Amino acid sequence: MKLINKLLPIIILTLGVSGCSEFLEDEIQYTQEEIVVESRQRSRGLIDDIYTDYQFRYFTDFGVEYLTDNGVLNSEETDLATGYWGPTSNPYSYVWQQSYNNIRQVYQYIELVHDTGLPFLLNPSDAEENERVLARYYGEAFFLKAWAEWELLKVFGGPSADGEMLGFPIVNGILENEDYASLSRNTYDECVNQINADLDIAIANLPLTYSGTGGDNPGYSVEEIGRASGLAAYALKAKVALFAASPAFNPSNDISKWVDAAEKFHDVIELNGGLKSLSAFDFSNDDNPDHIWRMRSSLNNNALENRLYPPTLYGQGEVNPSQNLVDAFPSANGYPIDMTESLYDASTPYTSRDDRFYKFIFYNNDQCFTSESCTEFTALETFEGGQDNFGGFIKSEGTRTGYYLKKFLNNLDFDPAALNPTTTLEKVYVQLGFTDMYLSYAEAVNEAYGQPDVAPAGFNFSAKEALAMVRKRAGLNTDPYLDEVSANSADFKTLLENERRIELCFTGERFHDLRRWKNIINIEDVKGVKITKNTDDTFSYQNIDVERRNYEAKNYYLPLPYSELLINTNLKQNQGW
Repeated sequence: MKLINKLLPIIILTLGVSGCSEFLEDEIQYTQEEIVVESRQRSRGLIDDIYTDYQFRYFTDFGVEYLTDNGVLNSEETDLATGYWGPTSNPYSYVWQQSYNNIRQVYQYIELVHDTGLPFLLNPSDAEENERVLARYYGEAFFLKAWAEWELLKVFGGPSADGEMLGFPIVNGILENEDYASLSRNTYDECVNQINADLDIAIANLPLTYSGTGGDNPGYSVEEIGRASGLAAYALKAKVALFAASPAFNPSNDISKWVDAAEKFHDVIELNGGLKSLSAFDFSNDDNPDHIWRMRSSLNNNALENRLYPPTLYGQGEVNPSQNLVDAFPSANGYPIDMTESLYDASTPYTSRDDRFYKFIFYNNDQCFTSESCTEFTALETFEGGQDNFGGFIKSEGTRTGYYLKKFLNNLDFDPAALNPTTTLEKVYVQLGFTDMYLSYAEAVNEAYGQPDVAPAGFNFSAKEALAMVRKRAGLNTDPYLDEVSANSADFKTLLENERRIELCFTGERFHDLRRWKNIINIEDVKGVKITKNTDDTFSYQNIDVERRNYEAKNYYLPLPYSELLINTNLKQNQGW
């Protein structure tokens, strides 16, 4: 089993809880330091425990997606996306405390365990594995610190009232509660530099990847997949650089920041052996080489299936993709559906579409997990009066948009008598992957050099070639539309942004993309479809309004939690809040 099943017990760490605090509410933060030291080897669970904050975050990602035009929750309107947003109603408020809790926990490990020189394995014959594991945990600690810092920067980075671009208060040690209450925000660039410095330490102490068996590669074997790796650290550096270069955080459009991001993504891709074809979509495959940092849940977990499958497939149909997202999927020849060159026919809108549409979306008359022409299950009925429409098969459940989310789900062998089918297939949660690396590289190169079809000097491939790899996995082995738009930087950018929308849908990325591009004020109201079944068994389609979206320029940035501002008057709030 991988990391999730190898976490060390940390129960002993909760025995020394002392008091409470206005800032730190996680009980592990009150652990008496002598308890940590006395726990000795088991104290390495301090590091293993942090990973649990970043695994199986599908439903968090879905909640973020409801803030965009990609989808809605089937049971209620998303208030925040309609304008009800403020310092006391920020769904990301938890990130502040969680991140600082984890940073403190990292330093508990470094100062109270690692720096004591305590060996991992006491037998002298295990010297090589002992040395590797000690270094690995040290590298993991700094990677997890950098990840916590990255989440703080991604969520709370922004300009203060005086226009200074700020990040988060940098913490490099174990602080007392009163020290937290007097911190000030560092500049955005200082935070970027701190994350990079922490990742440099991680890279120096971690294997690039995990491979082989324990006997052949002690401490670095495939059994450790799920832990931080050197490649994950390089990938995180690139992600941080992308945000730092983006319009919301780079208002002067300093091109050198785009160059830096392009170089960092190029490094990640080259460290993986160069620009390679992406593996087929398989959300249960924990050996997918495209996954740089991935988590997995235990087997026999059907939480997603129960909550996402349509009603007639014994699910709750919780996530409803929008008509807006459905329209973003091109036709089977790669052209947008509103172009005359496409194969799209409005009278049969779900035929001849991009392969990803069939893998990601449940639609009316759908019968298959992989294509438009198979019969793995009874045809879905999202038309008016159909079994999968609201109030059909289950009176209180159904879709508000005409669609259900198929992406991430395992294909179960349904037994109509089993109302709660389970799956023994793994569920892989990907934090960092090469799909994102390719798309981000293409964006950075296009912004830095403005020639998407040319590999810049010192680079081994162009922005177009990177994007082509993403579209090839969707079945576009010949791609005349990509050839056309690659002759113009602006047209290429439009396609690229749409590809990010499709490929990364329901991973939580779009909301932050719209913010960093300063496009969130242009977000569309969410549309759905009303489908009527005709007497000749054909269907008629009418777009409907489902939820409005209402964002202002201040939403490029998110508010710091109001509770933290009350505790610490040194914290400057982001502009507009």
